[in-house]
Amino acid sequence: MDRKSLTENRDIVFDAKPDAVPYNYRISYKVAQICFILAKACRGKAGCLPVKLHIISFALCSKDAMGKLINYAQSDFFVPPIIRFDPAVNRAVTFAIADNLIFQGQNGKYILTDKGWNLVSEIEKDESIFIAEKSALSLLSKKLTDIKIKQLSDIWRNTYAENKSTSY
Repeated sequence: MDRKSLTENRDIVFDAKPDAVPYNYRISYKVAQICFILAKACRGKAGCLPVKLHIISFALCSKDAMGKLINYAQSDFFVPPIIRFDPAVNRAVTFAIADNLIFQGQNGKYILTDKGWNLVSEIEKDESIFIAEKSALSLLSKKLTDIKIKQLSDIWRNTYAENKSTSY
């Protein structure tokens, strides 16, 4: 078949298909992940700073990143882990608030609602989901304190974010 007959053939249809969204960018996954982080690594009802959600969510993307975060949380001598701010986390927080799974307290921390705790309970019951997250967050547990988060944020800000004057 030549090119002209192919393009004139009305039996062949070319439609653009949506790209597959990786699981870690699907809103349902991110919302569940945030609720799970709040329950397992943020002292439950005390809540979690937004920056902490970003740090832990990024660390859950790879064993290496989580290993560095756990080492940082458990030690006074450390190499600071990388901080990444993911817009998917912000979107998931917005959806979680809208779905009444979490709320933001007066101190700015995100806190699970009863509905959020119920979701976490269902995740814990199912042994076939969040396998890596369950393992990693059990190692991290409550060791990543607000003091460690502030220290890490200050290091990151001083190293990467401050407007430093340079001569050219």
